[in-house]
Amino acid sequence: MPGEWHAWGEPLDDDAGIWIFDHAADDLADLLDRLLLTLPETARAGVLALELDDPTAALPMVELLRRLTPMEALHARIHHSWINGELNDGICSDIQPIVDLNQTGRIFAYEALCRVDLGAAGRLGGGEAFSIARRAGRLTDFDLVCQASALSVKKRLLPQGMPIFINAMPNSLLQSDFAAHPSFGLMQDLGVPPHEVVIEVVESEQVEDPEALATACDRLKAMGFRIALDDIGSGYSGLNLLATLRPDFVKIDRALVHGVHNSRMRVGVLEALISMAQRLGCVSIAEGLENVEDVELCRDLGVGYAQGYYFARPMPGLADAAALPVLSQGRNRQMRPLVRLGDFLSHGETVSIGAEMVAARQAFMRNTALEHIIVLEQGRPLGFLSRRILTAPAWEAVGRHIHPLEQILSARVNAHSLLRRLYETGGRAQPWVVVDDNGRYMGTLVLLGVLDHLLNVRLPPSVHPLSGLPTGPVLRSLIEQRLAGGEALQLVYLDLDHFKAFNDRYGFVRGDAMIKVLAEILRKGFDGLPEAELGHIGGDDFLLVAPARAPGLDARLRWLIDRFHELAPHLYDESDLDLGYFGTQDGQYHPVATLSVVVVNGRTGPMSDSVMASTRAAQLKRAAKDRLGSVIVTEGTPPVVTEMPRVLGLAAWRHALENALATFPHTGDADAVDQWFGRYSAFELVFRLDARGIQQGANWLNPGMRGLIKRGGEGMNRADRTYFRELRRGQRSYLSSIYVSRATEDFCISLALPRWHANGTLAEVMVGDINLVSLVGLAAESHDGGGPLPIMGSETTA
Repeated sequence: MPGEWHAWGEPLDDDAGIWIFDHAADDLADLLDRLLLTLPETARAGVLALELDDPTAALPMVELLRRLTPMEALHARIHHSWINGELNDGICSDIQPIVDLNQTGRIFAYEALCRVDLGAAGRLGGGEAFSIARRAGRLTDFDLVCQASALSVKKRLLPQGMPIFINAMPNSLLQSDFAAHPSFGLMQDLGVPPHEVVIEVVESEQVEDPEALATACDRLKAMGFRIALDDIGSGYSGLNLLATLRPDFVKIDRALVHGVHNSRMRVGVLEALISMAQRLGCVSIAEGLENVEDVELCRDLGVGYAQGYYFARPMPGLADAAALPVLSQGRNRQMRPLVRLGDFLSHGETVSIGAEMVAARQAFMRNTALEHIIVLEQGRPLGFLSRRILTAPAWEAVGRHIHPLEQILSARVNAHSLLRRLYETGGRAQPWVVVDDNGRYMGTLVLLGVLDHLLNVRLPPSVHPLSGLPTGPVLRSLIEQRLAGGEALQLVYLDLDHFKAFNDRYGFVRGDAMIKVLAEILRKGFDGLPEAELGHIGGDDFLLVAPARAPGLDARLRWLIDRFHELAPHLYDESDLDLGYFGTQDGQYHPVATLSVVVVNGRTGPMSDSVMASTRAAQLKRAAKDRLGSVIVTEGTPPVVTEMPRVLGLAAWRHALENALATFPHTGDADAVDQWFGRYSAFELVFRLDARGIQQGANWLNPGMRGLIKRGGEGMNRADRTYFRELRRGQRSYLSSIYVSRATEDFCISLALPRWHANGTLAEVMVGDINLVSLVGLAAESHDGGGPLPIMGSETTA
């Protein structure tokens, strides 16, 4: 124990670690202050205390143990008498509005913030009060009383239909039956419906079992509550919990948001959090907004809601709606399609493939900071040398020590492509070489410089960065406007089943491809539907807003599920497709590629706003998730459930692609090739392999892709590529899974088509790459009926 303790007391026993302090009653608070100050914070929780009127009195050991209490708790109860008795006395709630950034300051909800009224001594804020309750050992009791106060405020002040955010400690949510929770009983007594309550999980860093909390939150969602996660951006644990919980709302911590417009680095972090929230299907709420610059920036980045002193301080009553600032022209900009990599290049050191090793060694010795030397052949990059060559014999050839270049970028790369490359590689410490349209070396990329630039390259906040569709806030605004105008609507909610498990099994790149596939199918499926608006409300959830009497909607829903069944399997491994399911590391098994669709059509009562609509959709989704396979659930009494079985068989679009590739002109005549690409524009490039897998001639490029794809490839050995191996093994054409093309940096699929000699041996293989958007278009055309398939071209097939 600290040496200072000898001045104030004495140990009872040298080995027992028990100390006795004699004090006057009015000095106890001062004594506890001094004792705690001498202890490091990490040790305080382990020190127990017992106050005795007569230390010489003999007490049974059981009684002594019963009366022991943490010294921090004794200290809190001595200094803060309000925590000792009935907690209902003096505890109240202020409320602060949460404002919709897309509707000129409309108040979307209120957050209840607990306060402790100390009379003449003033009021304690929630953070300090919870800290005292924790130290005093009454955290759960205090949490429940604050929840009760918030519910009373909801009943007394808030209009019907307006949600209230209620803070709850994680442990308060972990009891197995929330229906028996005191707060739920009070809600029923007050007549507060669950869909008007958002449970805000606070102090997430204290969560020891995220999976258990996620299970508890899932139960609460099934009861009609919505979940918010507080303090995101204040530490890694919150991000980890975000991915596990997948809450409805994400509250971005004030420490990140306040003054963010002055920090480019924090802007980048904020953009990343917003993007992550969107991908997980969460609506973002920025806390702590106090100035117009931060409000503008958050709205520009796509934050859905906000709260802070800029709009209103916490107060006992309702606030007026706050007018939002008008966006300045400088902020209302769109993403530039291309990044000018020439502005971020270092020419660096280069050496010819035919040079002697001594030249490279001298370059490394001249510049001790030099990490790489690029090896060129006739101006084109072949590979690089590392500093390890300093230990190589001077007479050896450069070619013996060359490392392959993994990252070669076109000078005309777009921002999305570059960001994806950086994301997939993690920015590994290898040179990123930039070449011109002719493949000639321009320099190496200065990663810090281009990353700094990319932090300022943004999509419009109303557009989802992956699908390019309007986001949740835009759709909510549209729904509110059309309902306010008296229009009868039907809302179609579509989401991928088992998408989190798919991401866990296959990774985020294939997860992004799955989202892209579904987005393109939905575009095609709802194209031409009068007065309909399709949006991507986050994660794997999409929403269609359509008139109540939209023609042929049911047939369109069946059509798009069939197309999804056709295309989505190309994102799975063949072994999983053979089984019909895939496994994840937690030992669970999930079916392949299913889709849940629910239709809220007003048949169980009119919809007053988007919140009511989403609540009814959540109830229908539970019926959909109970079914195995794709399903359409339509609102009604009872709901109408339509199961959509998977239809097996080879898709017509694959036959069309094979027939098209079989007609590719063998002569290689430039005019004939351009005419072929004019008819079959779904193909981005075509190349030919001999029977050994060696490419014969350069890539033939679709004219629309020239300048974006290199024309090289001649002489490359592609025998180890999956499409060639599988074609040789199966002795038939092979269609790949959907993947990210190195050439175009976009999602595509490859078709390998064999040509045979008369004696049945392999003569050559034609390989064509088809982009994802065109692939969905082909699937759409192949089921529209009538005539040969044009494969997306302007001319019909000969």
